[in-house]
Amino acid sequence: MESLKHWKQRMAEEANAGSKIISTPMGDVQYTEVGTGLPVLHSHGSPAGCDAGPRAFNNLAMQGGLQWITPSRPGFLKTPLEAGKLPEQQADMFVAVMDALGIEKAVVHGWSAGGPPAIEAAKKYPDRFVGLILYSCVAHHWGHRVTWFEKMILSDPGEWIFSLMQKMSPESFRKKTCEEMGLDYDYLKNIPESVAFIDQLFSFMSPASLRNPGSFNDIDNYRRIVDLQLEKISIPTLITFSHSDNQLPFSNAQEAADKIPNARLINFEYGGHFPMADPRSNYLNEEIIKFVTTCHNNPKKS
Repeated sequence: MESLKHWKQRMAEEANAGSKIISTPMGDVQYTEVGTGLPVLHSHGSPAGCDAGPRAFNNLAMQGGLQWITPSRPGFLKTPLEAGKLPEQQADMFVAVMDALGIEKAVVHGWSAGGPPAIEAAKKYPDRFVGLILYSCVAHHWGHRVTWFEKMILSDPGEWIFSLMQKMSPESFRKKTCEEMGLDYDYLKNIPESVAFIDQLFSFMSPASLRNPGSFNDIDNYRRIVDLQLEKISIPTLITFSHSDNQLPFSNAQEAADKIPNARLINFEYGGHFPMADPRSNYLNEEIIKFVTTCHNNPKKS
């Protein structure tokens, strides 16, 4: 049996594999980059980090000819929390990363708790971001009560225990994971790509100790949200969300669709909080690629 110490070391190495550190006026920022082509700046969720890019969006980047850039937001992995605690400051950090990489314009893509920083980037820098994608995102006040399951994934011992459970009883563990995340396992279990995604899901979140400063900062920030002023977004916006999402209520998608001028909402059925696990993921990827391409080639005309 793998010890907690060895597991934590292995998870840390995997989380930071392939990442780089870049110097910006806001401090050193860790990031990953996959693909080449049209730039997309990804604002990851929590608990996560720059490893979300290659782990979750590599196929999309390769399929669409996209340069997928994922900075670790402040407090996640190797980006210090002091680089920007507030969503507005994290938007500034995104632009600082783009400047350091020599990227003039990008589509900003927010996933889950990465929504508010992406929204702030879209509002504050419409000259740098040509489009906004809200991918199962927080878009209003989030007074989230942490469940026992989430308490487990917010601690190294808890995640380690889950890793052992996953090895001992993979089928039962998949079912429980899907139940927590709003995925329809009875439907998805017959789709090999979806099962593979479910099996590697906890790699996105481990080890918790390297991600918790950012995760708890997000929870604190989003409890204080009053109004994100979505109506001030002037760039083209694409929203994807599922009614079955157990992590965030669908009202996040509806409010964004209602308030952001000319926003388009795509609803999916089985993927819960993870659009890439949905049977329609190929369709969603095609729509994202078309959106990014149109935004870059015809700014503000998507």
